Amino acid sequence: MKISWVKWVKVFDAEDDKVEIARLRELLNTEDEVWDAIQGALVPDTKLTTSELSLVELREVHSLLKDRVKSPFLEATEVSALAEELKLRSDPLWIEEQARKARERKEAQRATEARVLREGLSELGGDGGKWSDRADEIAAWWKAVKVAEAKETWAGAFGDNRISARQVNTAGRGGTFSVVNLSERKNADKRREIVLDRTVDGVLERLKPGNFRDPLTSANSKVRLGLHDLSASLLDSGDDKPTLDKQLKFYKDAVLVLMPVPTERDSKIFHAISSLAEPDADALRAIRNRFTRIRLAQGSDMHTIFVDDTTGPPAPAQFRYGVTGRVHLRNGDVVGADESYIAARRTNALEHSKILGDGATQPVNEIVMVYREHASETFPLFVKWDEENKRFNVLKRTNIKETTGAYIDNKGAWHDAPK
Repeated sequence: MKISWVKWVKVFDAEDDKVEIARLRELLNTEDEVWDAIQGALVPDTKLTTSELSLVELREVHSLLKDRVKSPFLEATEVSALAEELKLRSDPLWIEEQARKARERKEAQRATEARVLREGLSELGGDGGKWSDRADEIAAWWKAVKVAEAKETWAGAFGDNRISARQVNTAGRGGTFSVVNLSERKNADKRREIVLDRTVDGVLERLKPGNFRDPLTSANSKVRLGLHDLSASLLDSGDDKPTLDKQLKFYKDAVLVLMPVPTERDSKIFHAISSLAEPDADALRAIRNRFTRIRLAQGSDMHTIFVDDTTGPPAPAQFRYGVTGRVHLRNGDVVGADESYIAARRTNALEHSKILGDGATQPVNEIVMVYREHASETFPLFVKWDEENKRFNVLKRTNIKETTGAYIDNKGAWHDAPK
């Protein structure tokens, strides 16, 4: 059931029911935050459906609202629906059924993880569980990756459903701000400051390997420069899919960054070599710093935020994006992203087709991109929506205020600049 939290809060008197209002807000808020572009600040995020409420929370929400049906802001049918859901979720048989489904989902995810690792090692070739056992195969694979990148075209990557799309505008969150600790989200003392460069120039800075390992000092400037992972969407070129503008979240006056992601084969191989024992640390780091890829993927909005993932004694921050949030299920329910759902985001990144077609539960999916060096002269591609002509005009990389004359139509076809 959809939560109408704005209306529900209004059933209480702002002066006489301050305690009830505060408690209802607390019950309906998640432990996450969301960026409010109007306020230009992080604000508490709210639950979208009653599926996100625990049984105890659902019972208390129902208790708060059940005697307020005379309010114009609350429908009697809403209270009845809460009561019905409360009855269902209190049923021992239903509870056991949900526990069984959760166990099956966890087991299926473990099987997926084992399979993608096995497939990656098989595609890499060679034998043995150590880096040295497959060093020749790794070198040959990496050389082939860069050769393929150099040949990448818009038509080829888009046709293969391998184009990531990230919108960059001036209203989004960036600069310096504080984030919660993943394990202790309500502990204000655990908040950490993060620097995030989400500009077009910031994307280009992520393509420079030296920013992740200085050739002279070996220093990693990722945190200092704010070159963290970024959110994007994966475009679907299927004939039955919406036009490109409908596959994107709408941001006013945004520049769209278009970048190919690896093939599923290459993604699995990269995952496989990262799992080998006794790795060549320098070689692996060099590949990581030069391999644009998807880190996480989901067939719906993740509703996620940056968090600090450190635990225990004070330590350098470990900023992560995509390890919180929600999952939109096919039946319309919205649930919190537990460990199994987060793990599925990781394997979906290796098999990105899983979030397209029947795997999409919303028109706009979400992926977490690791922007790094790319051998193509075409990419990254910067475009901007042309409302009058319903197309995406290609921008000059050296000056994104100017167009090249080329454009991509709303179905994804490339059109060269007039000669």
